[in-house]
Amino acid sequence: MSVNVKELSSLCKGLKLLYVEDDAMARETTLKLLNNLFDTIVVAVDGEDGLEKFKNESFDIVLSDINMPNLNGLEMLEHIRNIDETISILLLSAHNDSQYFLQAIELSIDGYILKPLLYEQLFKAFFKITKNIQLRKSVKSYQKNLEEEVEIRNQEILHKLYFDNLTGLLNRNAFFRDLEDLKTPVILLIDIDKFRVINEVFGSDTGSEVLNKFALYLSLAVDDANCKVYRLSADEFAIVDTVNFIDTEKYEELIARLFKNLNNIKLKVGENIITIDISIGLSSVEENSYECAKIALDYAKKHRKPYVMYSAAIDYRKESGLTLKCRDEIALAIDDNRVVAVYQAIVDKDENILKYETLMRLKEASTDNLISPFYFLDVALKTRLYERLSSTVIFKALQIVSQTDKTLSVNFTYDDIKNVSFIEELIAFFTSHVDVGSRVVFEITESQAIGNYDDVKSFIAQFRKYGVRIAIDDFGSGFSNFEYILEIEPDYLKIDGSLIKDIDTDSKAHTLVEAIVQFSHKLGIKVIAEYVHSKIIFEMLKSLDVDEFQGFYFYEPSEVL
Repeated sequence: MSVNVKELSSLCKGLKLLYVEDDAMARETTLKLLNNLFDTIVVAVDGEDGLEKFKNESFDIVLSDINMPNLNGLEMLEHIRNIDETISILLLSAHNDSQYFLQAIELSIDGYILKPLLYEQLFKAFFKITKNIQLRKSVKSYQKNLEEEVEIRNQEILHKLYFDNLTGLLNRNAFFRDLEDLKTPVILLIDIDKFRVINEVFGSDTGSEVLNKFALYLSLAVDDANCKVYRLSADEFAIVDTVNFIDTEKYEELIARLFKNLNNIKLKVGENIITIDISIGLSSVEENSYECAKIALDYAKKHRKPYVMYSAAIDYRKESGLTLKCRDEIALAIDDNRVVAVYQAIVDKDENILKYETLMRLKEASTDNLISPFYFLDVALKTRLYERLSSTVIFKALQIVSQTDKTLSVNFTYDDIKNVSFIEELIAFFTSHVDVGSRVVFEITESQAIGNYDDVKSFIAQFRKYGVRIAIDDFGSGFSNFEYILEIEPDYLKIDGSLIKDIDTDSKAHTLVEAIVQFSHKLGIKVIAEYVHSKIIFEMLKSLDVDEFQGFYFYEPSEVL
């Protein structure tokens, strides 16, 4: 196969050749040929000269004779191989000696050509070598591009791992990573009060914009280079001082600045003006620093304080030892059939009873006194006893409906909805009691975390077939917003009691309730207000056109209907 000289010349272009030849005549003749192929050729007159030039310059190919004075070709190439294992080498020799050939093979040469030199043979050798060089360069280029791409991907992954996608702040992973490097970290946890309400009233897009703007304000408010700002969850942010030194005056100034810049600020989002209030929890302890800051934040929110510094006096974890005792008491109450359903009336504007909400209580073993869920519900949820409590109360209520003409509502959490065996029992009950469904309302509790919204929609669709009506409970405190309500199309919205109980003194609560009522009525959804405890609140809610009412002003929960 003859070699295309034009193609070979193209392959050689840009390559640098070291040509080592002691015979001047052979060197001159060969150079005339090589100059037609290579742009750059460095000539050496013997092995010693060739090695010196190789050490001082970079080459792509070495073309060398074997028999030379001072340092022969094989000796020179052995040194070259120690310097560069990948350099392409082509040997010329006037000796057809197997010993030479074997030595050349050991040096991993790319070609061995006998003299007198045949140009076609040389062209073929160069063609093979330059093709391999081109391939290596392509592989190297591809590898470099791949490595660069991998590095970019790694940086993207690291960014996603340690930075919040919405606000650009450091995230929860970065927060706990940085805490590991601090012996006594100083932590400020900052929470936007009633952020869920913003999501529910204005929608998630507006909520996201509020978080973005708040994050910017927070970053600007912290001008200390030693402090890092993090977004830990939806509306929870953190500031961590990276210096293991507590300066009380410094933190008093920082807190004052945060409240000046961030509390009661008004953010313009689209056409809406949204007021932001914050709570702060501080911690400067050596162990469990985040948990302690969280305890301080929870205490601040619960007691409506602007900020609280962690101390042992506010640490509720000391109560954990009581959890096991409470769990045992709950389990015993279930076994002794002391799980009691009580009923609280729901009335219309004329105070006529429309239906009853079914509530859960435990009965004391010795006194028959009823125990409020305030004392046992959290423990039941933590210790997996809630499922047994909930199913017991719900089926007691359904039995009442099947035996009377009463209409009852029963509460469902996300845990109930995900309890497959329980749902199967419910379906069996409604299938065998075809007249019951129209007098049952399922209240889906929005204050509980919901993992998958599709689960809720599927649950609702299953039981609407039996005539069951749906209410969204605790609306105004949970995760959902009006967008979700549009999808579910419930029959009722029950406004969270935290909005109702202070509606006569809290203008924000009044405005929010008014907005919920107007929105609901446009969709044909009735509104129920719970925690109505006075005539003033009752009259105010009627003026806002609330449909139904529940609270101690009308009736207390009772075991008897």
